[in-house]
Amino acid sequence: MTLLSGTRVVVLADHLVDFGGSMLARLGADVTLAAAASLTPARQKAWHKGMTSSAKPLEQLLQNADILLGDRRSGVRDGVDDLARKHPRLIHVVVTGYPDQDRPVTDLTLMAQSGLMHVIGTADKPPLRLPGEQAYALTGIQAATAALMGLRARRQTGNGQRITLSALQSAALANYREAVMYEHTGRIGTRRGNMLVRGKSGVRQIWPCADGYVTWSMIDNPGMMRAVVRVMQDHGAAGELAEIDWDAILVADTDQAVIDRWQSAVEAFFAQHSRDQLADWSLKHGWGLSPIIRLDEVPNTPQMKARAMFDADGVPGPLFAVHHMGAK
Repeated sequence: MTLLSGTRVVVLADHLVDFGGSMLARLGADVTLAAAASLTPARQKAWHKGMTSSAKPLEQLLQNADILLGDRRSGVRDGVDDLARKHPRLIHVVVTGYPDQDRPVTDLTLMAQSGLMHVIGTADKPPLRLPGEQAYALTGIQAATAALMGLRARRQTGNGQRITLSALQSAALANYREAVMYEHTGRIGTRRGNMLVRGKSGVRQIWPCADGYVTWSMIDNPGMMRAVVRVMQDHGAAGELAEIDWDAILVADTDQAVIDRWQSAVEAFFAQHSRDQLADWSLKHGWGLSPIIRLDEVPNTPQMKARAMFDADGVPGPLFAVHHMGAK
């Protein structure tokens, strides 16, 4: 039995809710694709996985539906709201491009207007976008989340829900750090490349190692820093880091020149070891380090295999596996 067994979903897709419908399908819902914008076969396989297409009238499909994902990227479909109102227990998730108007949008414009492109890349080069169609995917995730929240509200109140969200808001949520920083400091973030700026200094986030790259930052976490330094000491690579009282300093308030000197020792140490070795030390000692894997490596990672995230052909499979108590 899966999480959404017995739940019936109808999807009107135009790029914004496609992934949300597929998520609900992989959680066990019976998802019907009532209408969808044209996609290539490869994109259909990825974005519409688990859905069943139907040419039946929407009125007929909604007779037994629990959720309607309504995509309004290109505008409002005639009669949809009137049909939805006839079903008082329906969870109607309405997704637009922008919160105040229905007008066509693209993944690129969402990336730009959400602020994500403002902070991705380096200051001396043009803005970058995330690979693929991340803004569409982020919106789909929010649509699926809204649908699940609607189901919970219906269980508590007995009433259906009409939930509205916008793709712009969904993409902006992924830029959470800059919004919080602005609220507390009034500073507008910008592209800083491989640097996380905190206080008056910045720390590196991406590091080369013997067979690729890892992500880790020197932050104000004394226990973590001591754990890293201990292993570096075991390998004769800690240098002056071994003399620092990490409880008595704030990395964020340390001069950049000092930070750079400390990081040079870490850089030399990481460069001598593989991603797997560094990741293993991180898990054992609490470093907060993660290996950066290539796209072709993703399906074969232990985490993805354990969760049955990918099918044999590489297309994402179930979102997670349900393990019952006592199961082998």
